[in-house]
Amino acid sequence: MIHIVINEHAKAGRRSQLEKLSEFLSVRAVAYTVHRTEKPGDATRIVRRLCESGEAGDIWIVGGDGTINEAVNGLVLPSDVHIAVLPGGSGNDYVKSLGLPGDLLACAKKLLETAEYRGYDVGSVDTFEEQGTVRFAGSCGIGYDAKVCHEVDNSLLKKILNKLHLGKLAYFIVAFRQVFANPRFQATIVENGMSRTYTDVIFLCFMNSRYEGGGLLMAPDASPCDGKLSVVLAHGIRPLRVLTMLPKLLRGTHVKHRNVTVLSCESIEVITDQKQYLHTDGDVQCMTRHIRVSCLPDQMSMPACGMSSGR
Repeated sequence: MIHIVINEHAKAGRRSQLEKLSEFLSVRAVAYTVHRTEKPGDATRIVRRLCESGEAGDIWIVGGDGTINEAVNGLVLPSDVHIAVLPGGSGNDYVKSLGLPGDLLACAKKLLETAEYRGYDVGSVDTFEEQGTVRFAGSCGIGYDAKVCHEVDNSLLKKILNKLHLGKLAYFIVAFRQVFANPRFQATIVENGMSRTYTDVIFLCFMNSRYEGGGLLMAPDASPCDGKLSVVLAHGIRPLRVLTMLPKLLRGTHVKHRNVTVLSCESIEVITDQKQYLHTDGDVQCMTRHIRVSCLPDQMSMPACGMSSGR
């Protein structure tokens, strides 16, 4: 039995995708049931209920990165429940990072053809504040990228561009503007008992996946199932020079810049001199100045049909 958890509002015009997916599964005589999300937090509650009930076989998440994030926060780990992700949003960064097709039905076909499952990493971030501990599937970040997510989510721009099937463009427009508007900050990172302080920090990203922000190749060497985070920190780069780096973010060559630091670790702690927006999978959680980001020891079970490399 496949349980389809679907956010039909993740992208304008996606409502008909459920009909296409239903027809696709029915033709192949695949048993399924549909669970629609109506408001924030529904995917978390649905997935948790399915895990705890013992009735779940495979859970297919159809939506954007935010819906996937909610689903991951509802997973009971460790668990025998298998989860799969299908493109249904404007960015679909996590689906892209896994090497899955960007077309819904092509992705569904590939999932059905795959009999092997593999463990994929789940990230966790503790804010030491009211928000507590939250999980993420693909990415987490503070600073510039989180501020871009905050502005996109709180403007009409994304909704308008989604209707034109240009949702990704919203991120690039806001990203350009925030190069000059987003203030820099100081960050002290602690890893394996060693600390280092960076000034004039632009962003700090913690990645299980390669992509974020609607197609930016933030961590080109990140693996979704190696048990480690790829940490990308940019600092000390003037605004005009940042503009020249934006195209490099599309290719992943920004990591070669002398003011971009890339780390690989299981856990890292960050303390900033002023509160910063924090996002998980593109959804802004809160403003905070102290976080601990980790890769959970328990992985989620997913079809092994995309990009991966084992622990």
